[in-house]
Amino acid sequence: MHLASMLGCLVVGVGSLLFLLCLHVCVGAVRRRVPKDGPTPRITVLKPLKGVDPDLYENLASLAAQDYPDLHVVFGCEDAMDPALAVARRVQRDFPHVSMTLVAGGRVEGENPKVRNLTHMMKAARHDWVLVSDADVRADAGYVRAIAAETRDPRVGLVSSIIAGVGERTLGGSLDNLHMNGFIASAVCGAEILAGHPCVVGKSMLFRRSVLDRIGGLALARDVLAEDYVLGQAFHRAGLRVALSGHPVRAVAGDRTLSAFFTRHVRWGQMRRHIAPWHHFGEPLLTPTPWLVAAAVIAFAPGRSMTSLDGWVLAAAGAALSVKVLADGAQTTRLRGQRPDYGDLALVPLKDLCLFGAWLVSWAKTTVTWRGTVLRIGRGSSLAPVSSRGRVGARREAA
Repeated sequence: MHLASMLGCLVVGVGSLLFLLCLHVCVGAVRRRVPKDGPTPRITVLKPLKGVDPDLYENLASLAAQDYPDLHVVFGCEDAMDPALAVARRVQRDFPHVSMTLVAGGRVEGENPKVRNLTHMMKAARHDWVLVSDADVRADAGYVRAIAAETRDPRVGLVSSIIAGVGERTLGGSLDNLHMNGFIASAVCGAEILAGHPCVVGKSMLFRRSVLDRIGGLALARDVLAEDYVLGQAFHRAGLRVALSGHPVRAVAGDRTLSAFFTRHVRWGQMRRHIAPWHHFGEPLLTPTPWLVAAAVIAFAPGRSMTSLDGWVLAAAGAALSVKVLADGAQTTRLRGQRPDYGDLALVPLKDLCLFGAWLVSWAKTTVTWRGTVLRIGRGSSLAPVSSRGRVGARREAA
């Protein structure tokens, strides 16, 4: 029994590693297909805000530095007293040559606070092409131009992007970026390349407002947690292509705490569980670290002496884990254009084990806390209020 368990964990771990490496290759394939040029339609960027995120000014100002001919930026908050509006006004003053609009208040129906905000902001959009860009996105100069180039294909209805986590300053931020640059990027690109299944990450979404209105509008996503996935599937079902840009969109982790990292990925796990339960059930098979660690733990089980086979298993598990760490480091380099710190790479096993714990919790937890609101999550990631008291005093979390 001991031998079978140890070898079984090792085989699953190595198999998981090999499949993960295939997904890493998919990331490379997506990265290589970035078009060098393309159309530059007039675009309105919707920047939904809530609270002052780390480096918010720099994130918002990065839009003003875009190498793009005709851009209109809309900053929006549900609360007219939100401090993020002061930051947006500062950006507006510092870049008077850029067309910017501030929108505040005007709460609309729906349980998803981001979609409520976007619904109100959409009324201020001047152009048909609309780019939703989250507050933590730090745009490089070619961000909008690279995404817009994907519209050269007239079948394209929506463009999403690979996300590259940057700007970590805490343990939680480092773990979050390792996961964004490793598992999340691989899963998104693998779904695109291997399965032809669009997996939209809502930090960056470009689409035509007129087309979205025709297939149901933002109302499709106002009562779900996974608004990005729902919108992507709506475009896909309408017979439109959902393109994945190989130009990485940089998301700033900043000073995210360890608790916020764990809670965030429990919430994302709950979302995936309610969208595709069988896929979520199999997620541990894409994470070799827990299986390799389990094989090593069994080899060191108390009450028995180690054999030469145990030694071989330990060596194989250690080698596989080293490959996993190096592969994640190589992918982070590919996405960010610079090597991660060696200290961060040493955190890869800890990150994987924390996320295995988050996966377990996601099966038991029935509520999510999102931007200060407690909501009950159900089938298809549908959202419903827990109670009126559940909204009071809830701890604010990063989106």
